[in-house]
Amino acid sequence: MECSQDKNELAFSYISSGTVFANKDNNLDSSAAGSYRLFYVTQGKGTVTINSISYRVKKDSSFLVFPYLKFQLQSDLCDPLGYKWIEFKGTVASWLISKTAFSIRNPVMKKIPVKNIEEYFDMGHEYVDKTYSICRINGKIFVLLSYYMQYYPCNYEKNTNYVFIARDYIQKNHNKLDCTVTSVVNHVKIDRTYLYRLFKQETGMSIIQYINKCRMSHAAILLIDENISIKDVAYFVGFADQMYFSRMFKKINGQTPTEYRKSLNNHYKN
Repeated sequence: MECSQDKNELAFSYISSGTVFANKDNNLDSSAAGSYRLFYVTQGKGTVTINSISYRVKKDSSFLVFPYLKFQLQSDLCDPLGYKWIEFKGTVASWLISKTAFSIRNPVMKKIPVKNIEEYFDMGHEYVDKTYSICRINGKIFVLLSYYMQYYPCNYEKNTNYVFIARDYIQKNHNKLDCTVTSVVNHVKIDRTYLYRLFKQETGMSIIQYINKCRMSHAAILLIDENISIKDVAYFVGFADQMYFSRMFKKINGQTPTEYRKSLNNHYKN
């Protein structure tokens, strides 16, 4: 059971869900995560900022936060936000999202004309360690995403598939020393410049920026464990040079790995 569950989690894994009722203090400032976070606005209006770009959202609109991106959600004072969300990850999740019009440059969708669509965001109180519950939850998410595919389909599926293949390869191999732009291009098997343009268009990042985002998100998790040395963290996420890893980590996170570890563990202690 444990082995098959691990394989299933690589393909599609439900992480969390919830409901937040309308309140003028419903503001979020979320750190980057290696998962998809899909939100549905049930009430009010507000502004979501993803990748330093702001978008207006209102009742019945949805927005998707892609893996490894930080975001902020600001509720309007006069018409506060209420919302639901689900969080999931995996290669199948990436493939399903690639079939919708969602992209890093296009994260917000208008109303979906499906009665009670918001109910698909309610995962209930199922025991997620039970196989039957995992099937029910995943099935509900699959149905929900099928409506986004139906009403907001991908308009450039062939190009998106190239980017999906590239992202999938990076997510699986970013911790290897030989995961480079060249290895990604060789895996996708299309022209380097063409792939670069498609990748930048859909994700808002270059291929090397995406590789480093994956690596730093992975490193941030490993740094929680003080028993793992900074040198080992660097190696585990694909860096042979600890100093270069530290410079890159500070460039992306604003702190050195040592500073990040110290602030994180002080937070947990407090």
